[in-house]
Amino acid sequence: MNILILDSWLRDYLITNAKAQDIARCLSLCGPSVERINKINIGGKVDYVYDIEVTTNRVDMMSVWGIAREASVILPEFGFKAKLKKPALQKYAKLTKPLPLKISINPALTHRVMGIVIDNIKNRETPKWMKDRLTASGFRSLGALVDITNYVMTEIGHPTHVFDYDLITTKQFVLRESKKNERIVSLENKEYKLPGGDIVIDDSTGQIIDLPGIIGTKNSVVNATTKRVLLFMETNDPVRIRKTSMTLGIRTVAATLNEKGVDPTLSDYALSLGVSLFQKICHASVASNVIDKYPKKQKQNIVKITHAKIEKLIGTHIDKKRVITILSSLGFGMKATKEGYEVSTPSWRNRDITIAEDIVEEVVRIFGYHNVPCTKLSGEIPDKPTDMPFKFEMAVKSILKELGANEVYTFSLVSKTMTVGNELKLSNPLGSDHSFLRVSLLPSLRKAADVNVAQESNFLLFEVANIYIPSKGNLPQEKMTLGGIFVKTDYEKAKGVIETLLDKLNIPYVFHPTDAHGFKAGQRLQVLTNRKYIGFFGVLMDNSIYFEFDMSLLKKFSRNATYKPIPQFPAHIEDITSIVPKNTYIGDLMDGIKHASNQITKIQLIDTYNDAFTFRIWYQDCNKTLSDEDVRKIRQEVVKYLSAKHHVTVKE
Repeated sequence: MNILILDSWLRDYLITNAKAQDIARCLSLCGPSVERINKINIGGKVDYVYDIEVTTNRVDMMSVWGIAREASVILPEFGFKAKLKKPALQKYAKLTKPLPLKISINPALTHRVMGIVIDNIKNRETPKWMKDRLTASGFRSLGALVDITNYVMTEIGHPTHVFDYDLITTKQFVLRESKKNERIVSLENKEYKLPGGDIVIDDSTGQIIDLPGIIGTKNSVVNATTKRVLLFMETNDPVRIRKTSMTLGIRTVAATLNEKGVDPTLSDYALSLGVSLFQKICHASVASNVIDKYPKKQKQNIVKITHAKIEKLIGTHIDKKRVITILSSLGFGMKATKEGYEVSTPSWRNRDITIAEDIVEEVVRIFGYHNVPCTKLSGEIPDKPTDMPFKFEMAVKSILKELGANEVYTFSLVSKTMTVGNELKLSNPLGSDHSFLRVSLLPSLRKAADVNVAQESNFLLFEVANIYIPSKGNLPQEKMTLGGIFVKTDYEKAKGVIETLLDKLNIPYVFHPTDAHGFKAGQRLQVLTNRKYIGFFGVLMDNSIYFEFDMSLLKKFSRNATYKPIPQFPAHIEDITSIVPKNTYIGDLMDGIKHASNQITKIQLIDTYNDAFTFRIWYQDCNKTLSDEDVRKIRQEVVKYLSAKHHVTVKE
């Protein structure tokens, strides 16, 4: 997952003398990968936006504060000063007349919930500084009430939500498990049917008022007349969040964070920041006591590891004090033991640090992979595997690339307009463009060709990938397939590429004409080997030429190259021009000529003019030099065959 963070925003929590470029470089060497930094101008001031890739196990870094915490540990390793500034925590006086609010949870579904009512909202204009920061982070401004929640989520890393307090007449919020086929209408006015087992919030009457952790619902969303809101944040079972999000196809930023397991202790900071922003921007006031439901506080993981194991896995010596310093700076609790260490994880790393190897990884990334000394490989070179899984696939790709083809990778899912009728439809597609499993590579390759046709005069694209053949009552059959499409290419050249591919794979073949939907009549050939179908190629209606082969059959019939001695006696070569009737398949005719005598070793079509075809024929015998009389007899057999079988007239 990539996040966008402003440099000036990061420095709210990171006090350092490092420049933006230094921060990007150092982070990339030891932590999250900064793919690029973009220079922008905000209000006449130069700023930088970090585009950071964070791996899915590090949800703790998917925020401004999270990146600042990581940078505060990494930058000193490179000689920069760096200090982390913690977010503020508010203290709330107990109100004597709070607005009513009741929250109920099921500990099996929800780990923690915090909520507080904010009253007297007067201003809904998002200040420019907040808009600038949200825009730079990829959010669209939707008004102060929603922008504050997105701001809190981006800064602290905990998804936050607001309800219109007055729309919830019961003032009760019950987090429960949904029943199958219950329905919600999202704040985007789209109706969803729940599969059941999802975490929902109802108002104690059975009416669902939120799909927590994923998306808000229309019946509780804030609007232009909202006067009071419930600022709400919860930590739910990430597995259920993931399942519901994927099943319904709702992929929000909140769902992406929640399904990875947000640290429940962040709720305190998120609530404090949210309340302070409502007070500052909306001139609002707190109107209820804080409700905090946290029945099962998470326990720290305790991981035991020896110092010898750390050195063994890193491959070099590292001082014990250095290990303790690194882990302590990352927030780990350290307890020295006789053999090594007893390490307790900080709350924000509780989900991804569970074994000794995780601890070693933390040590070495801060120590610096670039500081681990290099050692030359020693020992014997292992035997090369005789049958690598992708060896044949790579061989096919190499042949095609040598013939000038370009490899592409396309989606296995296609749109409705790209189907031919029997494709399987996904029950929960991510979008209409990717809702069907393809049964051929043709739609994908044709789309790729259309994209590139303006760039090149003629080209060949190919792909080796799975297609999915429907299987009644079972999962579809995955079939590895080779497909290719020639664009603005002569038919003879395209056919030559197909023949060369088969020749290089040592696959004997014959072509058999057959028509099929989508191809021009009489211009599609099946490819047979040992009388078995292995693929086809032909001219499409738009004059591009398409071929497709079953990879398992290509591999089955491919043979290793064998040695054949060079003939000791010269060949007698002559050209024969024939008048061929219309609708004669030249391939069949050439095969017939070659089989007319075992002393015909080779035949080529070298010229055509109207109905006249000129063939070059090699006459050769492995035991002697053929005389003119020998060749004359063979030629007579050829002429006899052509006349009788194909009604061909040979020009003298």
